[in-house]
Amino acid sequence: MLDERQFAELLKQSGFTTGCSKRGRLLRLDGRGTLVDLNSDWLEQILQCSALRELYLPHAKDMLNGHGAELLGLAALKVLDLEGSDFNDDAVLQLVGHPNLQVLNVRSTRVTADCVAGLRKVMIGTRIIF
Repeated sequence: MLDERQFAELLKQSGFTTGCSKRGRLLRLDGRGTLVDLNSDWLEQILQCSALRELYLPHAKDMLNGHGAELLGLAALKVLDLEGSDFNDDAVLQLVGHPNLQVLNVRSTRVTADCVAGLRKVMIGTRIIF
C-alpha cells in the first residue's frame, strides 16, 4: 500500500495536487495493483481520473449520491465494487452503456433484484454480483 507521500506524488503525476487521507475507501490506479485509502473528499477528483481501471468503494455512504452518471466518464473502468454502499436503482441504471465495465458488485446495496434482472439483459458483457 502506498503511503501518503507516495500517493500524493502519484496523483500529482496524474494532475492532482492534494494529499491522501488514511481513512476511507480503496482505489486501484492504472491496473498497477496498488491500493490506497481515500475518503469522500477524494471522490470528485477520482471521477476525473480517466486511467482508473478498478474502483472499490465498499460500504460507502453518501459518497455516490448524484455521481452515478459521472462514473460513465471513467471509460477505462473495468471493475466497480459498491458492496454495502447506499447505491440505489436510479444510480446503477446510469451505468448502462458503460463501454468497458466487466464486473459490477452491488451486493448488499439498495439496488433491487428487479433492477439487477433488467441490467443483466442490457449489460451482457458485465458480470453483476448481487
